Amino acid sequence: MKLDNRIILILIAAVGIYAIFLFISDYNIISEKISNFKINYLPLILFFVSASWIPLIIKWHFLLKNSEVNIPLTKSIAVWFAGIAFSITPGHVGALIKSQILKTSFNISRTKTVPIIIVEKAYELIGALLASIIGIIVLGMEFYLIIIAISGLIVIFFFMYHKSASELFFNRITKLKFFSKYVENISEFHEIVKKSTNVKVATICILLALTYWFTVSAAAYYTLIAFDVNILDYLKVLAIYTTSSLLGAISFIPGGIGVTEGSITGLFTLNGIDVSTALILSVMIRILTLWYSVGVGFIALKFTGAFSSRKNFS
Repeated sequence: MKLDNRIILILIAAVGIYAIFLFISDYNIISEKISNFKINYLPLILFFVSASWIPLIIKWHFLLKNSEVNIPLTKSIAVWFAGIAFSITPGHVGALIKSQILKTSFNISRTKTVPIIIVEKAYELIGALLASIIGIIVLGMEFYLIIIAISGLIVIFFFMYHKSASELFFNRITKLKFFSKYVENISEFHEIVKKSTNVKVATICILLALTYWFTVSAAAYYTLIAFDVNILDYLKVLAIYTTSSLLGAISFIPGGIGVTEGSITGLFTLNGIDVSTALILSVMIRILTLWYSVGVGFIALKFTGAFSSRKNFS
């Protein structure tokens, strides 16, 4: 199936799931909440979402420079935006289109850029886990959740820094049919991973990832305020948003659609928001964070040559 068709199916599925979410809500509450949405908060919400891209762009360009992949900053930014258009793919694997764009536009080996993209996503996962731990502590949730989150961090760091485990993990990945076409030189692949995961680089990238999660969670928080829901403070929203996003990511469902929204709804409900309102909030938060970003990403595709690259990606 071509990538274009997959994206269309994901969009149709998203619309269907959101329609179901709203259908099971109370129609009167939906109408009331939507009509009472304070539109003056919209610029602030979109500002925080847009601002959240900055640390991710810095992280992306920093990882490229660290591995001696030298392209103009403006081109680097355009390629990054093209990548977020495919954040709705399962596990964000669509972000690998950035590797194909760099190959097509700058003749940079995909073996050199694929490991950067994988490590880039690993840092975002680590940032989400750390933000979740902070939020879980604030929420006073069950202690076992902290243990699970910390265990997740330990597993990631183990595979990043234990040489034998790292080589085994990446050897297995590169043998998969989907990834094998992106890797021509396994030794170079390992070398790039090693460069991208030293302590200095990891510290910088994890801090940038944390900055992203704290910033985009502010957008989620002000979405609640715009709907006149003010019973949750910012740190609780941070915990709910990051934990739900994490669950959506590890589900490997395209864009985490359904899983993330369901998790947000459930956690909002547990914290005193009625189900119908929680459903509306979860859908609106995702539209204003995920889908706004995806829309901007698709606009960027036109300026990166990605439309011609996609046939090599499918």
